[in-house]
Amino acid sequence: MLSTHAALRRLVPPLAAVALAVFGTQARAETHVFELDAPAAQVVHLAGEMTRWDQGKIPMRRGADGKWRASVDLAPGQWVYKFVVDGRWIADPANADRAADGQGGQHSFVFVGAGDWQVRPKVPQGRVDTLKLPSKAWGKAMKVNVYLPPGFASGADLPVLWLLHGSGTDADQWLKTGRVDRYMDNLIARGAIRPFVIVMPSSESVPYVDVSDEFISWELPPWLARTYGLRTERARSAVAGMSMGGAGAFILPVRHPGLYGFGFALSGAFDDQVIAALPASGPLPMQAVALCGRDDTLVGANRRLAQALRARNARFTYREDAGAHTWHYWSRRMAEMLISVDIYFAGGHAKAPRGR
Repeated sequence: MLSTHAALRRLVPPLAAVALAVFGTQARAETHVFELDAPAAQVVHLAGEMTRWDQGKIPMRRGADGKWRASVDLAPGQWVYKFVVDGRWIADPANADRAADGQGGQHSFVFVGAGDWQVRPKVPQGRVDTLKLPSKAWGKAMKVNVYLPPGFASGADLPVLWLLHGSGTDADQWLKTGRVDRYMDNLIARGAIRPFVIVMPSSESVPYVDVSDEFISWELPPWLARTYGLRTERARSAVAGMSMGGAGAFILPVRHPGLYGFGFALSGAFDDQVIAALPASGPLPMQAVALCGRDDTLVGANRRLAQALRARNARFTYREDAGAHTWHYWSRRMAEMLISVDIYFAGGHAKAPRGR
């Protein structure tokens, strides 16, 4: 893998090669049995990313033991789901893998097949610090998760990825649902990436401007320096995210070109304000990547962004893949995102443009 990784570093843009190296050929689907112990229920359905939620929810059958079951063929990756029990949507009570659903409740999820989402024996594990940090901008304490790679010691000369969540959730989305720490541990262990730190701030349902921007761009960097001895200047600082966080991966580097040199957006929620804030012409102030599923509800917004960037003669990478606005899609892009961030950190950085 090391030789492949070295070769990837010479490619600009690297995304096509990264995708090939990470995914290779399409793996086969596997049959997964969903089960719910609810003997008093009258009607139970399985609903989730695999059914397009309510659109194609699957009737479950009750066995003699009172348990409801449904067998579904699923492609490898992550799948988010719920049960609909007599019209009531619930997370799977028997599955500890659950997290906030962005709508005030919780969803459950499963990982199918082998992948970097797994905890693997003998792979050194990094640590995650979860903190509630006082914020002057927010006027309250905000949750922040910090992934520190295996063997991290304060003052280590490591770059930082700012990883932004989607609307209605918080710093836990990439950690508890996305399991980004597992991807990092596995990719580092096999030499696919070099160690770096990930900071996952909370922004609730607030886009990454105003108070959220102030918190991330001006309050957190000095705290990182004091707490971990980390430096976060442009060449050592990248931003990535999904949905609302994908838009943030463009917003922050455009607003603060001296702070962030790379933005990677997955299924970005790019509205007219984000597009209007782009430079009027010429290059973007950062290296930029935007990926989106062809069946994503936000694919139109992503295409408008790409069209606006082409009209400005800006250099960027845009690609559409099979997939929708789902964790199944994002789980299949996770390693690609992290490898691309590492390639940016490895070198070839443009000089920071003038201005704050």
